[in-house]
Amino acid sequence: MNETHSTRSGLIASFLALCIWTGFILVSRYGGKGVLTGWDVTALRFGVGAVIALFFLPRVTLPPLKVALLFSLFGGVGYAITVYAAFRLAPAAHAAVLLPGSLPFSTAVIAWLWLRQRPTPPQRIALILVFIGILFTAADTFSHGARMTGLQLLGDLLYFCGSAIWAIFTLLLRRYPVPVMTVAVTTTLGSAVLYLPVWWLFLPSTMAHAPVAEIAIQGVYQGILVVFVAMLLYTFAVRCLGAQTVTLLMALVPGLASVAAVPILGEPLSLYTVVGLSAVTIGAMLGARVRLPKPA
Repeated sequence: MNETHSTRSGLIASFLALCIWTGFILVSRYGGKGVLTGWDVTALRFGVGAVIALFFLPRVTLPPLKVALLFSLFGGVGYAITVYAAFRLAPAAHAAVLLPGSLPFSTAVIAWLWLRQRPTPPQRIALILVFIGILFTAADTFSHGARMTGLQLLGDLLYFCGSAIWAIFTLLLRRYPVPVMTVAVTTTLGSAVLYLPVWWLFLPSTMAHAPVAEIAIQGVYQGILVVFVAMLLYTFAVRCLGAQTVTLLMALVPGLASVAAVPILGEPLSLYTVVGLSAVTIGAMLGARVRLPKPA
């Protein structure tokens, strides 16, 4: 593959991954407004995903049980339960800021506390901008009525917890480097084994009353596009363009998701949210241009 063709292919893969991750916020928030519970959406994510994972299982070598359990708890069950609950309480723009937008902040803080990996001065500037964006998002929450503020605040906290859980998963991936397909198969199958029996036996479900279209949208999008397709596209793009270029492109997710939520979900953007999104996007793009220090 020549350089021009490789670059073009990488850009196409990046664009498709960008669309899927932007759509994840919109589809998940749409699901949060629908009939299905967050428990149901989580079950669809891992139930459908497990079917796909079984197809790829013979092609991968599974990691040790401890690693598989950690991947499943943080990259699978813990993250999914937290964010799908949040999508029922807070708008898509808040998800955009507090999930992908605050991820650099969450990762840096946890890396500092866990790995003693201090951020560099340029990274600190980027993290300050992200933190400013988080504060403006909080200000938007407190600008609503008391009841709405309480619900949105809980949703915002859950979004931020989801970001922190994914940050731990990201650091685990650095600590236990395994092939991308192995990560996807291990995380999905492990999550299905841990979660589906509990959901079936104990958790509230409205699956029997939900429209078939709603079930299909969540199952296909969450279980196939997000878990497998986006990850493969992202990996291919990194190989063609380099991690820094792709990370910069992915920093557009918060802004695109928030703007798209206006016509698609009918969720207008407040001035606080616009300022918060701008700060988070600039901070994420600035942070992506800085090389991460090696773990101590």
